[in-house]
Amino acid sequence: MRRSRIGGSVGFVIPSRIARSGNGRVALRPRGIAIVVAVLGLGWLSGLGAHPTVASSAQEAARPAPAVPPAKPDLRSRPRVTGGSGAAVRPAGGLATRLRFLSWPPRAAASPAARPEVDCRKVKCIALTFDDGPGPYTAKLLDMLAARHVKVTFFLIGGNIRGREALVRRELAEGHAIGDHSWSHPQLSAMSDGAVRSELARTLGEIRRATGGGTPLMRPPYGATNRRVAAVTRHMGMAQILWSVDTNDWLDRNSAIVAHRAVSWAHPGDIILMHDIHPTTVNAVPKILVGLARRGFTFVTVPELFGGHALKPGQTYFDGPVPERKSPQKQAASHPKGQGGTPAPPGAGGPTLPPGSPATPAPGAPSGTGTPGSVRSGE
Repeated sequence: MRRSRIGGSVGFVIPSRIARSGNGRVALRPRGIAIVVAVLGLGWLSGLGAHPTVASSAQEAARPAPAVPPAKPDLRSRPRVTGGSGAAVRPAGGLATRLRFLSWPPRAAASPAARPEVDCRKVKCIALTFDDGPGPYTAKLLDMLAARHVKVTFFLIGGNIRGREALVRRELAEGHAIGDHSWSHPQLSAMSDGAVRSELARTLGEIRRATGGGTPLMRPPYGATNRRVAAVTRHMGMAQILWSVDTNDWLDRNSAIVAHRAVSWAHPGDIILMHDIHPTTVNAVPKILVGLARRGFTFVTVPELFGGHALKPGQTYFDGPVPERKSPQKQAASHPKGQGGTPAPPGAGGPTLPPGSPATPAPGAPSGTGTPGSVRSGE
């Protein structure tokens, strides 16, 4: 009999009468082969951590703790944790721990809690909307809205989404609604069908890439729409959301003026237009929220304004339902929908203007509302 070692650590006995063949080479018979396979198998199983040796335990204790696996690993490959040298690091613990480490697929993110339904035919609803983001002030705006539990609607420029995908996901996660505001903010009513479709489709693609879903809402830049834009949006399954109150915040970069217009010109069911790319507008939001709340308004998103009912693709909407219809005399005296309106008399509520500040844009200044291409909803 002769004792042999493999790898310097595992030893077994090979009968001398079968150790070598006639030509001098080792010739293991079936029994010897079975012993080798069994020993190697036991050695492999010992590496799973069920029976660690003293040496391996000491090495595990000296080894630094592995990095925590990413919360959302790349779906194209399994998570791989590496040490400082780039070599793969085996997670500490037994087989069960390793299986948990390699759990697949990762858990889905929790969806935001559902809000209680609001009936805008019974309460005074108002829908605040912000265009042209996401931008450098969007995060600050989201903080302001979250502090007061207010939900709004964002109409996004596709070219601004790249690099700010986290902001778009945050908007949805915090209960806000989002819509398509074209890729580069052109006048869609002056473009061909294919160009209009491209502007909207590119932005829709960015929204889907950032959030995993699309949107049934769009807003034509400058409010400029026509039958061609209506046909394209109808084919794409998106409703056109315009506005009934234009704060002209892009023209007058003054927080007090913007807040005064938003609060004083508001009526139940109105959709108010603002832009979160202007710091003066974002700074006006706290006064707007306080002023509208004092007037008894309930803040809703555009989908909530219409009671969760599906809006008709291609149709143009300026405002939503109101608790009670105005008489013809009151309707004529109120501001014309889509043109910004007339400021309420002093003392009507909301912030006051600084002395010498204009309440309305200068004569001849563009209003930004464009020319609607279809009738107002409800007519």
